[in-house]
Formats: sequence, C-alpha cells, structure tokens
Amino acid sequence: MKETIKFPINIAPAQGGYALELEIGSLKKTVQLLLDTGSSTIAFKSENYSPHEDESVKYTQFAQCVTYGKGGWAGPVLHTEITYANGTDSFEVSQAPFAIVSNIQAQSFLGLDGILGLAYHHLNQAHNLSDYYKDKAKNKIGSADEKTYAWTFTDQVNKSGIPAFKKFLNKYPEKDITPIFTAFEQKYSSLHQFALLTHRSIVYVPNENMTEEQKENEPLNQGLFIIGDTEQDKDLCNGLTQDVKVLHDAYYNTNLISFQVEGFEAMPAPLLEESYQHSFFTNSIIDSGSSYLMLQKQLYQYFIGSLNQINSKLEPFIDAFNQTMKTGEPYIPTDLDLNDWPSLYFTFEGANGKPVKLCCQPDHYWQLHAGMPNRAFFTVLRQITKWPDQSVIGLPLMSSYLCIFDRSAGKEGVIKFANKI
Repeated sequence: MKETIKFPINIAPAQGGYALELEIGSLKKTVQLLLDTGSSTIAFKSENYSPHEDESVKYTQFAQCVTYGKGGWAGPVLHTEITYANGTDSFEVSQAPFAIVSNIQAQSFLGLDGILGLAYHHLNQAHNLSDYYKDKAKNKIGSADEKTYAWTFTDQVNKSGIPAFKKFLNKYPEKDITPIFTAFEQKYSSLHQFALLTHRSIVYVPNENMTEEQKENEPLNQGLFIIGDTEQDKDLCNGLTQDVKVLHDAYYNTNLISFQVEGFEAMPAPLLEESYQHSFFTNSIIDSGSSYLMLQKQLYQYFIGSLNQINSKLEPFIDAFNQTMKTGEPYIPTDLDLNDWPSLYFTFEGANGKPVKLCCQPDHYWQLHAGMPNRAFFTVLRQITKWPDQSVIGLPLMSSYLCIFDRSAGKEGVIKFANKI
C-alpha cells in the first residue's frame, strides 16, 4: 500500500471552506462535503443521492440533530458504503453510518451538499427513537418497526425550530456513532494520519467574470486531503514538524499558551472558565471548518491595542471592513498595504513538553482578491457573544503550514505543522 493517498480538495465551491468529493452507496453517487476538523458527523442533503436507489442502504431508528453557530440540521441515520476515490486509488468503508439532512438552517454547509467531520466520536451522537415508535404502535398510529427514513418530522421541526427538536431528541437514549474517518482508520489500520494542504481561507478570484471552472483551476484555490504517513512523502514534507499536543479528542483541543503581535511582548492566553471545561475542554481548538481566527476577547483587545501602537491608521481598515460586512457591500480599499501589518504568533503546548510557536503572516489574515478582484477580507474575529474563553484557530493559520493530524501519537494524538515544500 502507498505511504500516502492524495485526494484533491478545493475552496472554490464553498468559497470559504474546502470541499472533498466522496462516493455514496452502490451507485457511487458523488457528494461534495465540507472538510471540518471541528465536527465528527458525515451528513449530506439528498439532492444527489436517493436511498431508494441504493442496493446497499440500511435504515435505522436513529436520528441526529446538530446545531452550531448560525447553522444546524436534523435528519435520519442510515448505513451504506462510502468510498474515497481520486481516479487512481479507491478505499471503501461498507455499512458506514451517515445522516440525510432533512431539515436545515441557513449557512450550515457553505453551499455544499453536506459536511465531513474529521474529529472524534464525542461530536457524533445520535438518538435511538425505538421507544418513540413503540409508543406510536401502542396508540395505533404507527409501527414499532418504523425507521427514521423516510423522515416524518419535517412539520414538527418547521413549527418548533431545530433547537427545540434537539430537546425533543434528548428525551431518548443517546449513542455515539462511529465517525467516517474512524471507520476508515479501523479498516485500513496502517493509515492513521490525515493531512490538509491548503493555501487560502477565502476563495481567490483575481479576475472579473471568472467561471466556476476557472476558479477551481486557480492553484491557490486547490489543496490536498492526504491519508497516510505524510511525513515520509518527500514531495510534501521534509520530515521536520512542530508538534502540538491534542489535549482532548472532541474538537482537536489544544492549549494556547500565548498570543503575540510582532514587535510586542506575548500575552498569556486565559484559561477556559471552569464552568465550560466539561463541554469545551480547553482554551483553543484547531478547526478547518472555520475561515477565521477567533481570538478570546482579551487577546483580541491586546491585538487591537498593539495595532494602534504600531500605526493609528490600521484599526480604521478593520472598522471599514466590518461596516461592509453589515451592509453586504464588498470591501475594496485602495491604500491597504500589508507591509504595514505585523505577523501574529501563536504558542501552543507541544507534544514533547516544549512550546510550539506558529506564525500567521498578514497575507493570511488579510485575504486579498477574496471572492472578487481587489476585495479584501479580514479574518481575525473577537470572541463571539455567549462563546466561552476559547480561541478558534482556523484556516488563516492552518493554510500557513501543511497540517498533519496524527491520531496514533500519544493518548489523544498530535497535530504536526510542517513548512510547505
């Protein structure tokens, strides 16, 4: 078996997240899924896949409901064969669990068919509705053997909303569903790593009237999802990595020790509040599903304060960008010079006990030609309302490196950051 298997990914279809194609069921129907290390579920809409046509499908009495940020969805859990294929290599997981997205809130999948979660089982719970169907049978309004597909909850969800439906499901027994990469790893035991090679956090569109094909063909919009021992692939990595310790296997949780603006003393990163430790675990996560660097509020204030000391003209660029985000207009500045902006440094707890310092340069946290020619997009966010003191480290830092997720190293694994070749 090859040391690494490379699958093309692309940021153009979703514009702010990377899409991977998978083949579903006996007819190998293709779906485009958002690669997300901040979740564990594989779920997709049924536009390109019909369970009735799939000879391999099996129905269950399980349902899933997931909420995150402004998005969320609900649907039945099924099983079928799911195949990774790149035209040369093909790897199949038979009877893999997945969900059909039957009710969805906006902004859940960035315009793609669904999501491919690459984290662990903590984020992939489903609820067994067998008791619900038994009660229906007792009341002679259904069968105890009824399955969640075909989905019969659309009216209930539309009436009450997805958060309320999630509370309804919580009344029924919960079960962890095996995430698809975990199932893949269990079948192909030698392939215990995956890696992401990305270059952007917002789609690169340097010219007017570009077609979707032209956008996808732009090298900066292309990337790789790599399975296998990436460190041994000399075309990708020189074998030298900086290894960040994963402290919990829920969200690829990490310990952010400090944050530094170039030219200033680093600021220690606040610890996660005790009341959130049972559910959010640590003060930072590495999240490929995020196009942003969301800084804990004190770290963000330190960042803005440092900018003002460098040059009082810098913060107004951020204010102007934020204003366009409210109005929906593109931000096209004429005098934004990234040479005026500092590099940002994130220091994490390392896998070997030594701190790991990673750099995000201005051209990564300011995305130029973002979605259209000359548009500038600022990707540093202040901690959002009601979010705990946790920084979300997304594509602006990840795309600065080749990121290797080694799930075999240590108790929870490590994330290895290598310089791109």
